[in-house]
Amino acid sequence: MDPFLDEPQSSGPGFDPMALVRAFWRRKWLLIIPFILCFSMATVAIKIMTPVFFSAGQVRIIVNNTGTNLIEDEARRYGRPRDFDRLAYEEMEILLMSPDFLEKMVLDLNLHLALRQAQAQAGIEPMSEARAIDQAVNRLKSMLRIEMDGPHLFLLGVRDTDPDQAHRMISHILEAFLKDYRASQLAFKTSTRDFLKRQLDGYRLTLTEAENALTVFQTSIASSTLLDNPINARNLKDAETNLGHMRDRQRGSDRTEMARLRQEAESVVNPLPRLSRYRTDPAITAVVREMVSMALSQSLLLQTNRGFHEFDDQLANLRFRLNTLVENKVTADYPSLGYMDRNRVSQYVYFSLFQDGLTQVADSLDKSIKEFRSFTSRQPEQSARLSDLQDAVTQASGLVQTLEQEIVQQNLNLEASQSEIGFQIKVRKKPTRPSVPIEPNKMKLLLMGFLLSLGIGIGLVVLALLLDRSFTSVGDIERTL
Repeated sequence: MDPFLDEPQSSGPGFDPMALVRAFWRRKWLLIIPFILCFSMATVAIKIMTPVFFSAGQVRIIVNNTGTNLIEDEARRYGRPRDFDRLAYEEMEILLMSPDFLEKMVLDLNLHLALRQAQAQAGIEPMSEARAIDQAVNRLKSMLRIEMDGPHLFLLGVRDTDPDQAHRMISHILEAFLKDYRASQLAFKTSTRDFLKRQLDGYRLTLTEAENALTVFQTSIASSTLLDNPINARNLKDAETNLGHMRDRQRGSDRTEMARLRQEAESVVNPLPRLSRYRTDPAITAVVREMVSMALSQSLLLQTNRGFHEFDDQLANLRFRLNTLVENKVTADYPSLGYMDRNRVSQYVYFSLFQDGLTQVADSLDKSIKEFRSFTSRQPEQSARLSDLQDAVTQASGLVQTLEQEIVQQNLNLEASQSEIGFQIKVRKKPTRPSVPIEPNKMKLLLMGFLLSLGIGIGLVVLALLLDRSFTSVGDIERTL
């Protein structure tokens, strides 16, 4: 057994802060001298650093897209404001950092000449103009800064050791950027519109050729059943459906309505007014003829599938005119009747005349369908050829109409882009001459130098304590032995 273990062990006094302070105090020069040296070096470095000034302007960019339906717009991918700001930032960076734009700014500001003059003053042989331009472009690229400064706000600035030079450069660059950025935004819409116009010319030529081919074929077969017949293989089914709806309505709701109006009119005047008197009226006849012609010649009935009763504002206006003419004539024929009684009579006459027009449309449509059916049954090959030609005309006509509408939309886009409701880019804050440099940041660098110097000094003291193997007290000797 180890004899030293038989001796009683006494517990130590624990951590003594004063002993640590005394240890640091004995080695205070290891702390003070490195601290003074490092802090002095940091101060000198701050003094000799070249100050850098930053002059910037704030730009606000907003785009309200009235997009095209045919050409995919990349900006549609960005629905949120921050996404659009990211896209605008990328476009700005591409424009500002492009070699063409930077070279243009170098030439406008004569930065390459200043670089050659500085070399001549320093006694160095000036470089060639091309090399001077390249170096000035690279230097300007490193000096330019683009930052997102908020929703739709962007900061454009230049860093330079000369505050006047920084202000002059960013003022010129900002003005040139606004001009080029507006032009780049309008260039896409203008190119799209011009492309659509070229396409429209080609489709119009295709439509003309298809119409000529259809005319030549119709003339060659010389069938009276096809002349001015709006029915073809494409709309035959819809035409038959519409005809069935009209016949059903005539036999159903229209007949019931007619009986009700007739009964109300008979309770006011008996016998009822002669309809031939109204049918021969020139003004009323013209309105009814126009209603029928609109349904047949323009083929509205075949395209809308809504029947003769539900056309758009054109038919509504004609019906209003017809009703007004009938009311005026009934008032002239029955001046002694009151307003309600005259209205009952005029409604009966109006609905009768309207039913006459509906019957004419249904009969004409029925006749056209039968003639086309008869032609297809007698000449199936010519009928199929005719159907193909009519489809070609219909398709080409649809493409022409679509492109015409799209070109109108593109013109609106261009006008909107040049107005306040479309593309907006404004200088929200003009560049100013900087009075305080952004670099060096003296307070920040002094604080960093102070902390670094203090850390080095404390580190040296701690290292000295760890490497010190000497005895500082009798207790250390006793514990060691």
